[in-house]
Amino acid sequence: MKRSISNALVVLFCIWFFQNGVKPPEEAATDLQLNAFAHLPVKFEGRKKPIDTFARNLLTVLSDKQSVKNEAGEKISATQWLLDTISGRPEAMDYAVFRIENLDVLTSLGLEERKRFRYSYRELMPALNTLDGAARSAYGKADRQRDLYDKQIMKVANKLYLFQNVMASFEDPSTLPKEQLMAVAQRYMQLENYSIPLVIPPVSGNPRWRPLMSTLLAAHPAMNSVIEGHDVAVDPLATHIGVMQTAYREGNVALFNSELMEYGALLQRDNPAVFEKLSFEVFYNRLGAFMKSANLYLLVFVLSLFGWLFRKDGLLGAARTMMVCAFIPHTFAIIARVFLSGYPPVTNLYSSAIFIGWAAVAAGIIIELAFRKKAAGMGNLVGGIAGFSTLLIAHFLAGDGDTMEQMRAVLDTRFWLATHVITVTLGYMATFVSGTIGIFYIFAGLFTRRLDAETKENMFRMMVGTTCFALLLSFVGTVLGGLWADDSWGRFWGWDPKENGALLIVIWNAIMLHARWGRMVEQRGFAIMAVSGNIVTAWSWFGVNQLSVGLHSYGFTQSATFWLVVFVLTQLAVVLLGFVPTRWWKSGN
Repeated sequence: MKRSISNALVVLFCIWFFQNGVKPPEEAATDLQLNAFAHLPVKFEGRKKPIDTFARNLLTVLSDKQSVKNEAGEKISATQWLLDTISGRPEAMDYAVFRIENLDVLTSLGLEERKRFRYSYRELMPALNTLDGAARSAYGKADRQRDLYDKQIMKVANKLYLFQNVMASFEDPSTLPKEQLMAVAQRYMQLENYSIPLVIPPVSGNPRWRPLMSTLLAAHPAMNSVIEGHDVAVDPLATHIGVMQTAYREGNVALFNSELMEYGALLQRDNPAVFEKLSFEVFYNRLGAFMKSANLYLLVFVLSLFGWLFRKDGLLGAARTMMVCAFIPHTFAIIARVFLSGYPPVTNLYSSAIFIGWAAVAAGIIIELAFRKKAAGMGNLVGGIAGFSTLLIAHFLAGDGDTMEQMRAVLDTRFWLATHVITVTLGYMATFVSGTIGIFYIFAGLFTRRLDAETKENMFRMMVGTTCFALLLSFVGTVLGGLWADDSWGRFWGWDPKENGALLIVIWNAIMLHARWGRMVEQRGFAIMAVSGNIVTAWSWFGVNQLSVGLHSYGFTQSATFWLVVFVLTQLAVVLLGFVPTRWWKSGN
């Protein structure tokens, strides 16, 4: 009875935790209808998405956050920040949204170091020419000749150029002098639609998505004098958005809301399909399932650690229930991504992190059920730490923008994405699970008295079992990858760095099992080898991408290099601890 009440309380807590923040702030009829504005469609980087997603992604790229605070310290949503900025409100210039953390870059731009390293566009304005000149100089160098300052100045410049392109695409051409119109028109003809947001959806007579600025510009009467034979054609959709921006800038709530309703009604009449999936994506954004699950997984790990060390079944039971409760929304969010993107669950480094975390938690639940009587809590420990760490990795990988971007043509093959990529990713997961158990084995034996003979045997069996699955999945996944390569590039194997990394995982898992079956290692030795497998897998997962060479270097991200090195060093430290003679272990021989 006591355990049932405890589990019920955990479930209620998890329900409250996940629903918090999902419901948008209530808006009266006389308030600005920001929620409705957040659902409007926009196309950027090849994908249709709601403005809510576009604003969140843009703000994440600029500041690594999805909200911003005004001068009064009030939190402003990404949608409101975007609307403030594109409408030209003066206070938008003072939002601290540019994260610049390199001290040399700050010094060259005349900025002082501050907490959280975020600066406003107004603060950057006096140094725009300096920033642009330094960035052009860095771009002109070969990659190997660029130092840390060059890379950081390029990073800041890319943020600035993205911000300026986005903001310029919403600018009202009626405010521009006549002599500037032709220059602006030529600039927009040179820009690819992929690089600027397209907010005018296809309607009858206009089959393509169009940017607001060029649409309004084409209808500007003054263009008659600069383009011979130009015929003024006012686009009603562009007009509604233009009036919306003006109304918002001037604080005319009634006009903004009425234009918003007319714009939505016009789209529903002429192209209702454009709203498909948008409301669901806004709900997905507000749910924030991945980071909420990560927080709960961390709590699961802490509860399980104390429960396992001190043999507290109550804590272990509560942690087990919480892990399942966190796993359900984690699963839902992955399915939601598949539905929204139209791709299988693993398409890039970000999605591989959340999928590996999901699979590791699933493995933890299975281990917990299989060894509940003999080694209760070990599945909780594995699932909790693996789920938290992988979702934390995914959080940092999301800083590059839209995590559901369109696939490159060579990768846009759903059959192989659903077979090779998922299988080899599950191989990563199984290897990491075995390595995580190995870490717990070494730590528990060296620093606690919890590692008795029965626990050793059960943990050893877990490591061997998951390594068998890792070998099977990584081998099958690697073969499927070769078949995909033959289908795409006309050769089965080319010793590409990514292919070599996949082969290393297969070889290492095979070595581990041969060492075990050949009696070359016992329990402790196998645990050390399992931890070493974490290094091999991390190199195949992230390391080969940092080389930025080969046909597989699609997931390159500079931010991963530092943390990859840190991870490898920590695993090497654990391996060295594993070699400490067992007479010095608290758990003894």
